[in-house]
Formats: sequence, C-alpha cells, structure tokens
Amino acid sequence: MVNFADNPWSGFLTDNPDYLYGAFMPKNATSPFADYYNSQFNKTYNNYTGQLGQMALGGQAPALSFYDYLQTYDPLKDWNLLSPSQRGERTASSLRWNVRY
Repeated sequence: MVNFADNPWSGFLTDNPDYLYGAFMPKNATSPFADYYNSQFNKTYNNYTGQLGQMALGGQAPALSFYDYLQTYDPLKDWNLLSPSQRGERTASSLRWNVRY
C-alpha cells in the first residue's frame, strides 16, 4: 500500500472525507453492517472533529488527520454493542400459544 502522504490522490481524499471514510469499509461487509457503517459517517466525523477540538483546548496543535483517525477507528466495536434488532438481524419471532381449556 502506498504511504498516504506520498499518494498523489491524498489531497482528493482529504478534501472529500466521505470518500476516505468509504474506502475504510471493511472488506466482505454484510449488508446490515455495510448499511450501519455508511450511516455512521456524520457521527464518526463529528467524533474526529471533537477530538481535534480537545487537542486545541489542551494546548496541542490539532494535527491529527482524518486518515490517521480512521486507522484507529473500530466500527465493529460499536456494531457489536448493538442489539440484534438494532443491527437489522432477524430474530426468531415469539411463539404464541392459543390454548383453550
């Protein structure tokens, strides 16, 4: 893989963070996970910009790139915290008994 800083397209990806985010989609993602991942862009980007703000408030230069942030981002961690119904998984429906005495 080409070093991001040496990649001639890194400026394109920096200018279009949604494209960079999409490039980090885990390979072989199932449809429910892919839908979840795609829906989390705004939340993920807001967390990233919040981290930059925290760095600035702490007196550090906000020098973390979105690429470097995504290197440590683990979408499966958040995905696994969701209930099966939140993940879009079909669970067995409850069985109802109609018993007459």
